Amino acid sequence: MPLPKLSLQVLEAFEHVARSGSMQKAAHEMGMSISSVSHHVARLEEALGVTLLDRSSRPFVLTRAGREALHHLSSGLDHLRRATSETAISGLLGMRSLRIGIVEDLESNVTPDLAVALAGRMPNAALSISNVLSHEAPGLLLNGRLDLAIAAEVQDHPSEIRAEPILRDPFVIATPKESSARTADLMQGDQDVPFLRFNQSHLIGKQIDAHLSRNRIALADRFSFDSVQSIMAVVANGDGWSVLTPLGFIRAQRYAARVTLRPFPRTSFARRILLMARSEFDPSTSEAIAALVRDSLRRLATNRVTASHPWLATSFVVLGPDG
Repeated sequence: MPLPKLSLQVLEAFEHVARSGSMQKAAHEMGMSISSVSHHVARLEEALGVTLLDRSSRPFVLTRAGREALHHLSSGLDHLRRATSETAISGLLGMRSLRIGIVEDLESNVTPDLAVALAGRMPNAALSISNVLSHEAPGLLLNGRLDLAIAAEVQDHPSEIRAEPILRDPFVIATPKESSARTADLMQGDQDVPFLRFNQSHLIGKQIDAHLSRNRIALADRFSFDSVQSIMAVVANGDGWSVLTPLGFIRAQRYAARVTLRPFPRTSFARRILLMARSEFDPSTSEAIAALVRDSLRRLATNRVTASHPWLATSFVVLGPDG
């Protein structure tokens, strides 16, 4: 059977609509008009001879054929994105050394993926990849100890550092799988299950506590932890609940089957993960590495989390250069 002659943009339009459930959201993500996105999806349906979307519901729901098409097309697009970014990397890394600091939230997925990709292309160069705390990353770049950093955005971002957004990571509620407690009641501290905090020495702990304070939410300060793995373990055991992000959820994947993520019940908030570089660092190299990281995040983070929590498809998203 001959393959239909379709552009990659047609396939990407369907992927965006399928994941967001909305032509409008897909158009915004792709920087296109709604009519163009709609035309692309209709063209794909015509070429395949099947209906991919049930347009009678809002958000749109995939038909059985749509689910099968999304599975195969997304896999193919991921391979193409990876090939494109890796090709760019192979032509750019003729450097003698590269020092990258990466926030610990990515150590179970993106960091190993990036290490494999770069090590194979730098056989005669010095490559260093280390864990960093987000609030320390700008200083390590400014004092020359790192060339690149992948970390959460800080409030006072130094103007001397060039930053490129790569991921929007929303804050959500994490509860035990079998919990029937309403999130509104948890916010009031009305449940016996305690709130688990991140320590205030970490940027994420400060961000969460600041947002709770802005919303006049006062929760007992009984338990605090440095790592998301510890928090997820306690939640999975049914002994607490927390506010964390999908990136942390997937980092502690061993506990994920016993934890449910829920939307934050009041004003939503999120953090951005950035790729940062010193101003004198080669822009084409940092852009190519950013593309490789985005590909890893799609395959190893956003696609996996949204498969089990579809409501996160429009908020837990890989970001383009314009954020």
